[in-house]
Amino acid sequence: MSKKSGDSSASGGGCQTLLRLRPVDWLEEADRQLYLTTLSTGNDHDSRQQRRRRIDFVLVYSLGVRDSTINKQRRQEFQQRLQSVGFIIEEQDIVGGLESRHKDDDDDDDDATNNLTNHRIFSRHRHRRKKSKEPSQQQSVKRFVRLHAPFELLLELAEKTRMKLPIEENRTPSVPKMPFDYLMSWLPFTQIDRTMFPPEQHYFLAEYDKTLRYRFEPLFDTIRGNSRDSYFTPAQRSRLVYDCLLRTPFDTTLESELEEQQVLQGTGDVKERRVLELEKIFTGSSTSSGIELLLRDQVYDDCYPLHAPLLKRIEPHMIPSWIMMKGEHRNTFDRMKLWWYWSQIGNVFKDQPISHIKDYFGEHVALYFSWLRWYIQMLLLPCVLGLSVFFYGLWAMKHDVPTNDICNRLADTVMCPRSHRQLWVLGEDCLYAKMAFLFDNKATVGYAAIVTVWSALFLPAWDVAEYQYQYEWDTFDLMDGNGGGVNLDEPRPDFKRKVRTTRINPITGVVEQYMPTRERCAKIASSFSVVAMMICLVLSFVFGVVLYRISIKATISSTRTPELVRRYSPHVASITGAFINLVVIIALSSLYERIAIWLTDYEIHRTEKDYENALTLKMFLFQFVNFYASIFYIAFIKPWFANPPGTESYKIGKYKTEECEASGCLVELSIQLLVILVGKQVINNLFEVGMVKFWTYFRRLLVHRNAFKQMRYRRHHTLHWYSKRPQEDDFMLERWTTTTLFYEYLELIIQYGFVTMFLVAFPLAPLCAFLNNIVEIRIDAHKFVCDVRRPVAKKVADIGIWRLIIAAISKLAILTNGLLIALTSDFVPRLVYQYSRSQNRTLVNYVNFTLSAYEINRFSATSLTKLNSTNIYCFYKDHRTPPWDSRPYQTNHDYYVIMVARLAFLIVFEHIVFVCLKLGEVLMPLLSKNVKQQIARKNFMVQTMHWGAHLYAKNPELIERDMQRIADVNPQRRYSNGGYELIYDVKRPIRLQQISSTKLSQDEYRRPGSLKEMKADLTRALQTILSEDIIDLGIR
Repeated sequence: MSKKSGDSSASGGGCQTLLRLRPVDWLEEADRQLYLTTLSTGNDHDSRQQRRRRIDFVLVYSLGVRDSTINKQRRQEFQQRLQSVGFIIEEQDIVGGLESRHKDDDDDDDDATNNLTNHRIFSRHRHRRKKSKEPSQQQSVKRFVRLHAPFELLLELAEKTRMKLPIEENRTPSVPKMPFDYLMSWLPFTQIDRTMFPPEQHYFLAEYDKTLRYRFEPLFDTIRGNSRDSYFTPAQRSRLVYDCLLRTPFDTTLESELEEQQVLQGTGDVKERRVLELEKIFTGSSTSSGIELLLRDQVYDDCYPLHAPLLKRIEPHMIPSWIMMKGEHRNTFDRMKLWWYWSQIGNVFKDQPISHIKDYFGEHVALYFSWLRWYIQMLLLPCVLGLSVFFYGLWAMKHDVPTNDICNRLADTVMCPRSHRQLWVLGEDCLYAKMAFLFDNKATVGYAAIVTVWSALFLPAWDVAEYQYQYEWDTFDLMDGNGGGVNLDEPRPDFKRKVRTTRINPITGVVEQYMPTRERCAKIASSFSVVAMMICLVLSFVFGVVLYRISIKATISSTRTPELVRRYSPHVASITGAFINLVVIIALSSLYERIAIWLTDYEIHRTEKDYENALTLKMFLFQFVNFYASIFYIAFIKPWFANPPGTESYKIGKYKTEECEASGCLVELSIQLLVILVGKQVINNLFEVGMVKFWTYFRRLLVHRNAFKQMRYRRHHTLHWYSKRPQEDDFMLERWTTTTLFYEYLELIIQYGFVTMFLVAFPLAPLCAFLNNIVEIRIDAHKFVCDVRRPVAKKVADIGIWRLIIAAISKLAILTNGLLIALTSDFVPRLVYQYSRSQNRTLVNYVNFTLSAYEINRFSATSLTKLNSTNIYCFYKDHRTPPWDSRPYQTNHDYYVIMVARLAFLIVFEHIVFVCLKLGEVLMPLLSKNVKQQIARKNFMVQTMHWGAHLYAKNPELIERDMQRIADVNPQRRYSNGGYELIYDVKRPIRLQQISSTKLSQDEYRRPGSLKEMKADLTRALQTILSEDIIDLGIR
């Protein structure tokens, strides 16, 4: 039965009423908008709070010329299917028209609507207001379908989706702390407000089974408040409703309709019909099903779970604490508390309410912020060490012999022409030498060794923290991907629409759509050919930047530029080239994002997980080359371009290839890292903050212009002082997509590569990442709370394919850091000189050791300008024989000695790091002993719960006996050996007799001291009860 009415709450009060309103009034009205306008028909003893219907999901469609007849039929069939399984549906226009559709509507709906309007969730008096009159000439364009899933329906969906629900409170949970948690506990300013976010209660979870409902039912009315509406968290409700929406069909044939009517007519009970219809939805294999397919066909414009109200002008001190902590108001303040105590930049040093984030957004969002929090904590060690290396370099710079020689004693040494074809003196390289010593000193090697081991142990350490979250959230069974070995993920809409071939699933035996292996391989090969072409494009831009640096040096030297600019031309070329490279990187990233999404859509992946993994692999391969190509060139390719000045090899056109300065390539590598790392972080944060606001404003003005105008018209002409509707506000927010969290992970993984792979060249990279991430965590929190729609919760066990990428980067970091120390830095040449050439084991004359002579008269006259010198020889940095040797300008003995030393150092360095990695993996257990015991206890409880389940289904009277047995198992706590130990008092019930506790025998009363004894006692008690009942029933 359907009906139409005006605005559900409209009354006047004028400006005087608005002045008398308090923040509680605003929150009361905002909370009222989260519920349907009609109350459920419950029992008389039910409170009004329990009878209200919370809006779980919102569907949006357009009314107008474009709304075809086929779309109307599909939409009607889809909503009828939802109603047939028990969903409560209301449709509301933007202007205010309301259409309610309930399976249990009656003639008292008007009274229920009036009761809801006058309802007070805070038990305070409200001013009466006149009902608003909407303009009849205003036609609505958008219509919002508001869905509510009753509690019993949610239980049915929980059983179908194998959701785990609490069965018993864990009174002694094992929640070990990480080392950084102890550090944060000593810092009061990092603690969150425990009155707003109390410690989470831990429960043992088990997959819900309606045959064992009595084991779950004691917690229905007690967990998270005194109402069953609070039993399921907002994240769980959204996940259950969306799972049903994904499988609900919208097209039926005539034969199936007749069969369905015959089956439903045979069942007289409404509840049974709903159960059969739900069973048909979850066991059917229709290709015309799911809300995602309706969205692709534009039958609906959008679908999203509803956000809790957010009133930014209300501060926490304006609301009494007892209101926010009461169970019936829990949903009202979920978003407000996250806004107050988490997402604002003033909470930058505060810890995160991970448990509250999980309950509101879901495990996938909570795991991202948990990983980011853990990553920030892990950066503390390399930050401290990097600062120590930097300050040590500043202090030891004035005592470094080679640096002082370059700046003072050997400053007038004539150096051979570079690519700009002019002679120069070694003193011009003084600034480069000082900058190089800041990061290339004795402390750098120890820092590199420690941080490389840190990067190798990064992933094993995260595995420990991740296993802890898996224990707390009970997601161990998701490690294999789906929890049961069978792929039960719903196929993507594109897969349903584009794939025409079918097969019989070898596991389920159901006919399903299937893409042949040959066709899939062809699509993957063609898409990765495009990826290879884009990588070649990136390399061509890197080559262009190299040409730019060579050209700018030659231009500055060949023109009449000021002496200061000419002297520091290498610095100018390096810095400007780095900025040009940054602009190219950002531009190519934006272009490739669209190409990667198009290629992944072209491959037609079956499940959402396969789609995400394919997109992640493509994006990371490109971004890896895009961000790191220029850095790899400077670090490992450019140092090998050193040749005698007069040779014609290694030339690009008329210019010789660029070479490192006399102090090495490490300074240029540091500049490149600083510009790209810091510039990328600043630009990403500005885009992340500004672009979300811009696109929200753009959608209001252009994309949803008519809807926004109608919303403003209604708000300006209604007589009600509160005219906001949460479904309309959420509709204007940015849509949550598959790539929303993907880009957050990608940004941090690229940053992790900068921090770990090139830390030798820039030890301050961890500090830059740390400062960025403590701001990034609040920017992301603000975006998720304020600017993006609430996502459909997704239960995950780990970070997915990103774990494999982190493992690859960590292994590559061992190689790159070893190569940087061995090949790029001067650490090994200094050791060779100090212990094989120097007489007093010092670095005196080390600069002369690194230079080789060349005859000046071999150069043309144009190369000798702007330098008045009578020297016969100039010098260049290399280890070659002098001009007076029988084989001039050939690599000398020192060159080969240094190369052998470099190779030996690389082998020793990598072996030490790998040994430390293996030791760390052995010494860091994934789970502590207490956690393993808790998991074993939970598994045993679930096992005993299912014993005799088939017997209870046939004989419901046995449930009372099992409940009596459970009541007789009284958990107590005893402090023993530094920890709490559970004690179970197992008392065998005797019928029609009451035995006092003082007369219990040893067989009837025991105190097990171990898990095995407790298991034996529970097993014996259960077997005793079952055996007595079976004998009484005459089965035996």
